[in-house]
Amino acid sequence: MESALVNRFADPVDSSDGANSSLKFWSFCSFLVVSTSIACVILARPWQFLPLHMRNAALIDEKVEQAMPPHEFVSLGFGTVCRSSLEDVRIRPEQGEILVGVSRPSCEHLCSVNERCTGFEFRMGEQRCEMWHQKIFAHRHIFHNRTVPGSPDFECILKSPSCHTLKVQKSLHDLAIMDLSFFLSDYCEYGPTNEKFDACSRFYAEHMYDTSHQLCHHLTKVCRSTTCEGTLTD
Repeated sequence: MESALVNRFADPVDSSDGANSSLKFWSFCSFLVVSTSIACVILARPWQFLPLHMRNAALIDEKVEQAMPPHEFVSLGFGTVCRSSLEDVRIRPEQGEILVGVSRPSCEHLCSVNERCTGFEFRMGEQRCEMWHQKIFAHRHIFHNRTVPGSPDFECILKSPSCHTLKVQKSLHDLAIMDLSFFLSDYCEYGPTNEKFDACSRFYAEHMYDTSHQLCHHLTKVCRSTTCEGTLTD
């Protein structure tokens, strides 16, 4: 009779009726406590006794949590595209993956859980996620030096960059700020405009300086330095 009761109440949780299976488990526990004074022990993973659809969700959440290392993403700023070197003129990486219709947070998440991903380039208008599986050694500013058609709504983001990478990228960004200053002086007679995507955009100019400060912050933190000046000679 005891064996029959065990078989009756201890059906597998992943049967077609998950809710009933869960109820049977707790009924069996009650039977043990009342009839035999044996405590019902919950295993280390109590989600085993949830209905199937809830248990699968718990398993997925647990695996994702375990697979997410603490990566830090560093943006090179609005209007930037990723490059493998200063000579690189390709519009896509030799090694990488391109997804369309993906939001920026989703693109960042996909890169964070991909061990091969070194960073990504995101284009807002197309919701285009370009994940890089090779080193991003350089970047280009295409806002006032238009090299692609359409809005220059690109952004290159590095994944946990090294000290050396940050030094190189910060130096390139400093050169871009100097270039922008000359551009504004030569072609923007009335100063920066309020048009976001205009070549003389005030938004872009202010964003460039904000990004420079952020890069300096990341550089001093990663390189454990008190300054981000003279980066390439360190």
